[in-house]
Amino acid sequence: MRFIFPLLLGLIISPLTQAAGPAKVATLERNLWPQPLTSAAAFDRASAAEILTFARLLEATPLSNEADIKAFTAVDKPDAASVQRWLEKTRQRLQANYAQACGQCAASASWAALITASQQPAADGYQNWAKASEAFHLRYLYEQVRLAALFPHITSEIHTFNQHEVDGFELPDRQFLLSYDDGPAPDRLKEGVKVNGTEQLVKALESAGMRAQFFALGERIKQQKAPEDFYASQCLGSHGEVHKSHQKWDGWADSINTTRTRLNDYQPGPYWFRPPYGQRSEVLTTALQQTGEGVMLWNIDSQDWNRKLSDKDVEDRVITLMLLWRRGIILYHDIHPRALANLAALQTLQQQAGLNWRDCHSLQPKATKL
Repeated sequence: MRFIFPLLLGLIISPLTQAAGPAKVATLERNLWPQPLTSAAAFDRASAAEILTFARLLEATPLSNEADIKAFTAVDKPDAASVQRWLEKTRQRLQANYAQACGQCAASASWAALITASQQPAADGYQNWAKASEAFHLRYLYEQVRLAALFPHITSEIHTFNQHEVDGFELPDRQFLLSYDDGPAPDRLKEGVKVNGTEQLVKALESAGMRAQFFALGERIKQQKAPEDFYASQCLGSHGEVHKSHQKWDGWADSINTTRTRLNDYQPGPYWFRPPYGQRSEVLTTALQQTGEGVMLWNIDSQDWNRKLSDKDVEDRVITLMLLWRRGIILYHDIHPRALANLAALQTLQQQAGLNWRDCHSLQPKATKL
């Protein structure tokens, strides 16, 4: 039976001038899942379960026309074609991901077979997880459909314009790239000692042998005046000169050009560009192609900036989305302490569950494949 979920009536929607997301976002306590994620097989079992929950809710939610989409998202003039494009891609991804998780089982042979499998009740001991998982994926479904409904009026990470834009879905199964926005962080005093969040994060990544992608704001590079080796062997990209939408802003080209000059003091180009909020135009993307650069979006949003979430909330959200999508570019912000606070747990998951961190140096902006 297809229906609109009453839970969504309580959502508070942020102003449509920013598509960054609703005020309330999906969270899930991972400890409700009875089995620890300490092996590749355990990761696959949990992944299959999250995929089935999301697929069941996706199938049950009416999204076939503008009226349905408006009722679900409260977007006044939703783009139905954009939502249908997202639905088609998402069904394909869920089916492919389930095939990876279950070892090409019969339930992954078709979307119909997947939905049939998703109708099975939770086994004994899994009921608390099942209830929480349904709430998580319902909220997450709303987040995603809302972004699709706004696109292209307000662009975001929900769609790419062409092969010169990447979002993480191009990565192989079990492979993830960590990325960090909005830095460099300002210095602050901790117990009378000057510390810097970006510097601490870079050192932690270096110690772990990990190579992540940082997206710096030009104005913060200018203010921080960090030494040339500040980012060590991590990768540096552009987040623009200032943190504002680059979709309809007349100053977008100057923003990118000025930041490119600032980045060159630290690392040579070409540089990936990550537009604030994911908001950019096709004209901007085309201009980057002419300089051998490209747009790097994301498909796993940590929401680490959200003050209503604890460090554990953010960690659990990221891990749940890793289970769902099984690959991707993870978005954190190095100006927030949670980026560093979550790192150890993500390292442990990667090591125990047989996952792989993608080396940022292996990605080139002009590449059409990751």
